[in-house]
Amino acid sequence: MTREQASDDAAKAAARAAGWPWLFALLLCLAGLVLSILLEQIHYKTHTDPSFHSFCGIDRTVNCEIVARSPYSVLFGVPMASWGIFGYVLAAAVSLWGAVSRRRRAIAGYGVYLGFAFLSTSAVLGTISAVLVTAVCILCLATYVVNLLFLACMLFAARPLRAALAEPFRALRARPLRWLAIIMLLAGAAVALVEAHPSYWNDHPQATRSHPTAPTLPTGIEPGGGHFIGAEKPAVTVIEFSDYECPYCRQAHTQLRSMLERFPKLLRVVHRHYPLDLSCNSSLKSPMHKNACFAAMLAECAGLQNRFWQANDYLFAEARVLHSRPNSEIARDLGLDMAALETCLREQGPRAVAFDVDEGNRLDIQGTPTFFIAGKTYTGQLPPWLPGRLEAAAAGKDSGAE
Repeated sequence: MTREQASDDAAKAAARAAGWPWLFALLLCLAGLVLSILLEQIHYKTHTDPSFHSFCGIDRTVNCEIVARSPYSVLFGVPMASWGIFGYVLAAAVSLWGAVSRRRRAIAGYGVYLGFAFLSTSAVLGTISAVLVTAVCILCLATYVVNLLFLACMLFAARPLRAALAEPFRALRARPLRWLAIIMLLAGAAVALVEAHPSYWNDHPQATRSHPTAPTLPTGIEPGGGHFIGAEKPAVTVIEFSDYECPYCRQAHTQLRSMLERFPKLLRVVHRHYPLDLSCNSSLKSPMHKNACFAAMLAECAGLQNRFWQANDYLFAEARVLHSRPNSEIARDLGLDMAALETCLREQGPRAVAFDVDEGNRLDIQGTPTFFIAGKTYTGQLPPWLPGRLEAAAAGKDSGAE
């Protein structure tokens, strides 16, 4: 092998070694692009399909849907996921340019600045998610990792760093019109995105949402526990152990509300919590309703702000989408003080729900809804004789037929 051949081989090896950061950065951009597309789909479905439940909606803390429903998921009228697609396409173009160009160090300067912009955005969004939204999105976290690795690739390709960081400014001074045109092109693309992106999150607004109102009937708390609504001197008292995510409980809630409207001076309903959710009810053998404990705690916390029955109606009506609704949105819907709600959800709420669950287990409840009426237990549905008993009481007759 001649000296020239050895020199050529060494140059080729050096070129291959210098090229791998760009190829790895390109793969990272493609990964970020896929993640952003998934996040855009989740954002769209969360706002347009009430029955949608994503694979990353694990609980109230790790939940992509809650993050997607927060006001911070949109910037300048465009979802953050769409901005992510825009950014990763730009980063992929830089990576591809660096992979095929001989002026890699100069291009690495652009990549480093872009990587720092990505990482700074990740830091801001991550802080907002943890502090203000109080929920995190695992797909968002994955993009933060992609951004960190992209910056690492650019820093590696930019060695020595100081010269690479100075290169974009040299290019700007040397060819200002070219770079002004590029900047105007990118700005135009961003403006086009803002103008063209549909605001689907505003197309399905509060029209289908429940609007809880204050009860007109007497309400209070029973001495033995439970919130009551209805007659002060009832002919019939129904004690219900219920779960806000249980469809049969929702049906019974509608029936009882109808009876309360017909017999406001004869019927009293006492609500007790029995969530079929392992997070607060250890008597269950398998998980069933993932947000039932949270909903029960939310009702109790609303009760501390004198809005239990508004929350009760709201939670039964909105149970299907509760998993994706941020606490701030729920507080706004119910007219609750957010700071007091967050404190209660950590402290008084869990204790109040645990009290009802313990009482339900002591009474050997086997499912929801379970009703206790005149010392007897009815599971699954209200007894068929109940309307007749109330009608008889209204007519001045005390029918004891059961």
